[in-house]
Amino acid sequence: MARNSRSGRTASPAEADQRSKIDRLRALRLNDEAARQAAGIWGEMSIGEITHRPTGEVFIYAWKGREAPDLVTLPGKRTTVKRAAEHVQLVEWLLKHEMEGFEITLLAWSLSETEAARQQQARLAEHRAAGVAVVNAVAG
Repeated sequence: MARNSRSGRTASPAEADQRSKIDRLRALRLNDEAARQAAGIWGEMSIGEITHRPTGEVFIYAWKGREAPDLVTLPGKRTTVKRAAEHVQLVEWLLKHEMEGFEITLLAWSLSETEAARQQQARLAEHRAAGVAVVNAVAG
C-alpha cells in the first residue's frame, strides 16, 4: 500500500484510486496542452458571448486571460491596440443600454490570437445565419 506522506498513515484503496484518477486526468490535460501548443492554437486569449437579455442582442468578445471581464468596470479600462476598435464598440453598446441586463458566457480559453479570431468569426457567422442580432462586425 502507498503511504500518505502528510500523516504517515497508509492510503486506503479509495484514496489510491482517487490519486490515480487525478494523475491520469493531469496527464491527459498536459498531453492536450502540448498538442495544442504544437498545432499553434495555444495562447492566452479567451472568447465569450455577451448577451443583452432584454433585446436579445449579442456581442462576441475576445480578451486576454481566462477570467471573464467585469462588465461594470470595462468602460474605464484600456485595451490592446489590436482590439481597440472592438473594445470601443463594446463600451458604447454597454453604455447605450445603461449597463443593465447583460450576461456573459465564456466560450473558449487558452487560445492563440489567431485561433481566438477564427473562433470569434465562426461564432459571429453562426449567429448571423440564425438571425440573431449581432452587435459587433469584426473583420477577420
